[in-house]
Amino acid sequence: MGPPRGGVAANDCRRFRMNALGIGGYSHDSSAALIQDGVTVAAAEEERFTRRKHQEGWPANAMAFCMKRGGISPSDLDHIAFYWRPWTLDSLRNAGRRLFYAPLHPVYSAGFLLEEAHDMAWYIFHLRRLRRLGGNRAVIHFVPHHHCHAASAFFCSPFEEAAVLTIDSRGEWATSVMYHGIGNRLRQIGRIALPHSVGVMYLCVTNFLGFRTGDEYKVMGLAAYGEPVYLEQFRKMYKLLPDGRYRLDPSYFTVQHSPGRFTGYVSPRFTAIFGPPRAPDSEITRHHMDIAASLQAALEEVVFHILEGLHRRVGCRKLCLAGGVAQNSVLCGKIALKTPFEEVFIQPASGDNGTSLGAAAWVWHQELDRPRGDLFPGCYLGPEFSEREIAAALEEAKLPHTRPANIAEAAAELVARGEIVGWFQGRMEWGARALGNRSILADVTNPQMTEIVNRHVKHREDFRPFAPACVEEAAGDFFECPGPSPYMLQVFRAKPSAREKMPAVVHVDGTARLQTVSRQQNPLFHELLRCFERLKGVPCVLNTSFNVRGEPIVCTPVDAIRCWAATGLDSLAIGPFLVRKKAAAAGGHGS
Repeated sequence: MGPPRGGVAANDCRRFRMNALGIGGYSHDSSAALIQDGVTVAAAEEERFTRRKHQEGWPANAMAFCMKRGGISPSDLDHIAFYWRPWTLDSLRNAGRRLFYAPLHPVYSAGFLLEEAHDMAWYIFHLRRLRRLGGNRAVIHFVPHHHCHAASAFFCSPFEEAAVLTIDSRGEWATSVMYHGIGNRLRQIGRIALPHSVGVMYLCVTNFLGFRTGDEYKVMGLAAYGEPVYLEQFRKMYKLLPDGRYRLDPSYFTVQHSPGRFTGYVSPRFTAIFGPPRAPDSEITRHHMDIAASLQAALEEVVFHILEGLHRRVGCRKLCLAGGVAQNSVLCGKIALKTPFEEVFIQPASGDNGTSLGAAAWVWHQELDRPRGDLFPGCYLGPEFSEREIAAALEEAKLPHTRPANIAEAAAELVARGEIVGWFQGRMEWGARALGNRSILADVTNPQMTEIVNRHVKHREDFRPFAPACVEEAAGDFFECPGPSPYMLQVFRAKPSAREKMPAVVHVDGTARLQTVSRQQNPLFHELLRCFERLKGVPCVLNTSFNVRGEPIVCTPVDAIRCWAATGLDSLAIGPFLVRKKAAAAGGHGS
């Protein structure tokens, strides 16, 4: 780990580089990102360093990594951008609106005024903290939450012009914001505010179904097992308006808003329709599956309605999407089919974890008026480790290891033989998905592999599917994808060839959350896929994140070794080295 090798020494560059540090997701999924002269040189989530999933708070480790990678110290920062704007007129209006809505709608609990006071005290504290970080030189910017989402999507996209939609539970007061992006400028053209939040609706029903905040992706996976038989009941909770907006009836939900925290969830009016909430870890029945399917259908109906209105206003057929709802890969995979938009870009950290990058990008382009360039070089923006550091970790753990002539070929051979392989290479991914550098790999052709990986390694709910990683140039042979999907953020229908040849990654509804891999994007992982194709006939492997349930994706060699040792992983391909377990030598799980 350290500053990039080659070129001008980092210490010599400080005097002419412009450094913008973004800080985001403070209430949950905190992160940091560093832009130097218009290029993102580093970005990482704090959870990867602390090993606490969805880590909130001050991202000290992520900031330290970004500055080390950029070869700078805090005194070299020119701009510090924070992902939320306090003390605005809008914030004062929030308190007034909440006072007005409180007696009329149960969506607000009695503690809302305390939450407003908490917000104000919180921002005073962090303004001082930011000033201490940057000293007298750095300019402090508080960027509105949805502006951060929009910047993270549009300025990281390859589009010169695009419609932009940011949609989540809430950011300050807004729940959905529409923009028109051209060149280095974003212009806000529409806004939907609380209490009208389809993100809050999805969150509340997620809790009703016995899952925690942040587990909305589990409900999305569960929806494939049900039918939308309750869609009409959900339609009574919202009204679609002619201009592409909607209104939510908040009387079905009871939510107390605070930074990253929700309590209350559904009201008696909701339970009168759907019955009592499911207790966590209790049986999931057909009733629960149908509620999940109906919720998913309602979400899609509302979002597609918003997108229809956005397209009418902008006219462009390219779309950038960000916010927590943009992490719903089933919805995102249908946009090109169900709306006028033909091309969709979603940045790999599309939730609040990506607001650090968005805050810095907003300052760079929107406030400093810098021209567009290669702001986003791809998803591999985290720490990397040298062969010496990896070897030292293996020696410290007293693990015998070999150094194959071709680590990609060696790993592909093990996967083809039925082994489950931990794959640790290069720079860590930015965002929630493992995309070929911190991955667990398995054989897609074995129909039992989903159950095997779950039982021996992941220990997660059996209704959740695993994803395929496929070489980009062959993806269209197996999946109905309109173009590349490098960040595993869209679900597409599997063609008959995929259902026949790679059953381990096709969900019960005939879909798959696809990652396409190009040689340019990740040459080593691409080589592994081609090696696997020579052995098994398909250029595709099962790719899931290198972690166990409840933990973040591994970051360091020590993290990888611990995860490998504590689970049923057979082998570990870490840098150029290969580590095997005795059980794996007998043939692996798939033999």
